[in-house]
Amino acid sequence: MRLENIDDRYAIYGMVFSLSNRIQMLGDREFDNITLKQQFLMIALELFDEPPTLKEMGELIGCSYQNVKRMAVHLQKEGYLDMVQDAKDKRKLLLINTGKAEKMAELSGEKIADFMSILYRDIPQQDLRVVLSTLKKMDQNLGGVIE
Repeated sequence: MRLENIDDRYAIYGMVFSLSNRIQMLGDREFDNITLKQQFLMIALELFDEPPTLKEMGELIGCSYQNVKRMAVHLQKEGYLDMVQDAKDKRKLLLINTGKAEKMAELSGEKIADFMSILYRDIPQQDLRVVLSTLKKMDQNLGGVIE
């Protein structure tokens, strides 16, 4: 890919999409019954102190309520999580981890570590910090736009 004559902002925009698609393609091959996005939802579930609502999960992972619900329904069918009504507000559904994802992660931990080694090979820690800082700022910039 030749990026010399392209504005850096456009090149980064395109590279983020391309890299995201390749990561998703490789991740989807890894698990038989769930996608990488569904796996990401399960990882994000662990970031909450209390079981999150569909809306809260959508806000965290940058997905619509409908997409989170679609993923959650599939994950529930596969035994990864349960959706239960909130006792305080019956209109809300809470996502509860069943523990199946952790068992799967234990089995595939070496593959994930190998993938991370390949992905970040020859990238100095200081470069990783700059990328992470930049991505956080881009995320903050979009936070006010997508509401």
